[in-house]
Amino acid sequence: SRRRPFGDRAAAGGLGAAVALLLFVLGCLGIHCAAEHPGMNVTGTVGGAPIGHMSPLTAVCFLLASLSFLASLSQSATRSWRAVLALGSAGLVLGTCFVFLLAYLYGTPLLYGGTFIPPALNTVLAFAMLSLALLISAWHPSGLQGGQPKDIPVASYVLLLVFVLLAAGIVTTGYFYYRHYERHYRAEVEGQLSAVAELKVGELAQWRKERLGDAAVLFKNAAFSGLVRSFFEKPENAEARRQLQAWMGKYQTKNQYDQVRLLDALGVTRVVAPTTRPPLSSAVSKRVPEILRSGRVTFQDFYRNEHDQEIYLAVMIPVLGEQEGSRPMGVLVLRIDPATFLYPFIKHWPTPSRTAETLLVRREGSDAAYLNELRFKTKTALNLRSPLNHTEMPAVQAALGREGVMEGMDYRGVPVVAALRTIPDSPWALVARMDTAEVYAPMRERLWQMVVLIGALLLGAGASVGLVWRHQRVRFYRERAEAAEALRESERLLRQVIDLVPHHIFAKDRQGRYLFLNRAAAECVGRRPQEMVGRSELEFSCNKGHTEAFLKDDREVIASGTPKFIPEEPITYRNGRVRFLQTTKMPFTPSGSAERGILGVAVDITERKQAEEEVRELNRTLEQRVIERTAQLEETNQELESFSYSVSHDLRAPLRHVQGYVAMLTREAKDQLSEKGRHHLKTISDASKEMGVLIDDLLAFSRMGRAQMLDTSVPLDALVRTTLRDMETATRGRNIVWKIPPLPAVQGDPGMLKLVFANLLDNAVKYTRPRDPAVIEIGVMECGSNGVLGTAQSSAPPHHSSTPPLQHSIVIFVRDNGVGFDMKYAHKLFGVFQRLHRADEFEGTGIGLANVRRIIARHGGRTWAEGKLNEGATFYFTLKPASPSN
Repeated sequence: SRRRPFGDRAAAGGLGAAVALLLFVLGCLGIHCAAEHPGMNVTGTVGGAPIGHMSPLTAVCFLLASLSFLASLSQSATRSWRAVLALGSAGLVLGTCFVFLLAYLYGTPLLYGGTFIPPALNTVLAFAMLSLALLISAWHPSGLQGGQPKDIPVASYVLLLVFVLLAAGIVTTGYFYYRHYERHYRAEVEGQLSAVAELKVGELAQWRKERLGDAAVLFKNAAFSGLVRSFFEKPENAEARRQLQAWMGKYQTKNQYDQVRLLDALGVTRVVAPTTRPPLSSAVSKRVPEILRSGRVTFQDFYRNEHDQEIYLAVMIPVLGEQEGSRPMGVLVLRIDPATFLYPFIKHWPTPSRTAETLLVRREGSDAAYLNELRFKTKTALNLRSPLNHTEMPAVQAALGREGVMEGMDYRGVPVVAALRTIPDSPWALVARMDTAEVYAPMRERLWQMVVLIGALLLGAGASVGLVWRHQRVRFYRERAEAAEALRESERLLRQVIDLVPHHIFAKDRQGRYLFLNRAAAECVGRRPQEMVGRSELEFSCNKGHTEAFLKDDREVIASGTPKFIPEEPITYRNGRVRFLQTTKMPFTPSGSAERGILGVAVDITERKQAEEEVRELNRTLEQRVIERTAQLEETNQELESFSYSVSHDLRAPLRHVQGYVAMLTREAKDQLSEKGRHHLKTISDASKEMGVLIDDLLAFSRMGRAQMLDTSVPLDALVRTTLRDMETATRGRNIVWKIPPLPAVQGDPGMLKLVFANLLDNAVKYTRPRDPAVIEIGVMECGSNGVLGTAQSSAPPHHSSTPPLQHSIVIFVRDNGVGFDMKYAHKLFGVFQRLHRADEFEGTGIGLANVRRIIARHGGRTWAEGKLNEGATFYFTLKPASPSN
């Protein structure tokens, strides 16, 4: 609405209209400026229309769009002739685009094939969008003037959607109807072309058979051969010459041959009928030796006679002797003039047509040669050729042997529809073609009928929707008036609610003057809201430093135009007490003003800050207590380990005494003891040995918690091979199937990890003793970042366990087909001195698996097991993969 922006818009629209008018005039005069495509070399045609230049119709659309834009700039556009001009120009552009879009949609674009440049599809789409925008701006001109657009109820959008759906349905129905008509019409045209082609191919094939039938009458004809022999032996025999001349003349006249010529074995013409014809063509004379050598009737294809420059065909018949197997005496040449029958037959079209034509072609080297005279070009027979790489031409496709119906470009560069056929027993191919402009002329008429019908239906649908929209609009404004009154009441209630909110809510202008604030914000400085509106905060400040900080934040928000969150702002009340606020400030533009202001909400967080400080103090106390308790637990664990080591070590002395005395009694008093006494001594000896093993395991378990652990890369392949070598004594004589795939390297202590595999493999060997064969498998799989097991490097992956593996680790398992265990006792497997079988069934102390768990725990991994009674068990543990630096 201001002068300068309005003038800028008017100048831009006027310049667009002037340029569009200039291009329209130049386009109508056929003048195409190079400035339309500056710096680019644009040449060529599409559908006969030159590309790279603006269509005059496009220039008209630009002109109408400029007029609509200029008319929409007026503030009174909705109440003057300018509104009619704006809406009418935009509507005319939209209607034009609609027609061309339907033509493109239905596959028959308008204005192609002539000198008039048609608008491209993308141009039509762009103008359709532009015209819709111009219609909206013409209907609501305030949108171009910088004001607020009029409110549009939701029902209007619903009605617009209904209209769009109706339009889409109408256009879609028309589209499918037109496509259905197009398919049927196209099939009918193709059928007509195919029928014409089949008819002509059949006639041409029959004509060739008749010519060869004529030759068969004279070939191996004893009477004719005897007459020829008599003449060749006695050339001076006038009677023989006269009979030959009469016979050949009648044959030439009756069968409509252009010339009949008798040649001897040297290719010399001896008799010709009629005698006034030009000399023999070199194309025929060159074939004479081949005919004499083969002794077969030959059809000489189209050739040009160099003496009269006419085109002929010929049937060449070898004249054989009366005796079977005799050599040919000469050649009889039946020359055919295609202009007497063949060309008129090919040229004839059974129905009236402006562009229909039949072509006869054959392949000659890398070209397709035209054999007949064409309708739209003269002297084309054997002169006009098309390269075989021009596969878009039907003649080329026919010469290449293709049959069927196709669309392409003919020898004039005009789009055509053609039926292609090959003629049997000949090198010829026939093309029956018709210009697409003639083929699709009835379809274009049907298209215009469809466009008019669809336009009428769309106009009716638009009028119906418009009436409903008008009714909805009247009801909308009535409801809007009622809503305005309710809104005023709601604003009054909202202000009361805001005044009751304990948080500070305020709005300021650019100069820091209050536009609005609630009661809580005013009471913090001991004022009423009415006293502070229109005045700056500096006038009521209790602490100048805090106020300057507030104003600095306000200026930053206004300058940046983005909201700002201040987690903590101090404010001093009138009694000198300091409170802390958490404030959110955001820019906003007050109604009726172009300058940005501040809208803020502040929450008093003083009590929360005090509570947070108390929590921090409590956390510090708890952390100190946790540190102290952890130190006490570590000291207790060390004392327990030392105690277990000492107890295990000290138990050895009395155990050695017991074993020594038992051995001495067995050695010295064996004969004096009864059988029961010897049994008791053996029981004491076995128990002491078991106690020794138990003490050794307990010492190893104790040392494992205190031993220094290395951290290096450990190749599991080598580690497992070493462990198996150490177990050869225990596995000797056993039928054990080992399944060990390639294993990766892990990070850890080699000695400890060897003990892990020794315990697990010894366990597997022990509990598979009843199985034959025993199957023991070692497998490994990677565990991804989400803790899900990857693909196992074994024959069968393990079941999911309730104990998840560590992330970014490798899961290793040892599986056997032994006696297994019941999963309800799985929690006892890794405990010290815990056993699931009696000692007389399977030896052991119950410390091996406890040692495995302790070693894996020191490596930062997990251990767990799965099993099924009498089906086997699987033990899992996780390790970290080897570090790349190692």
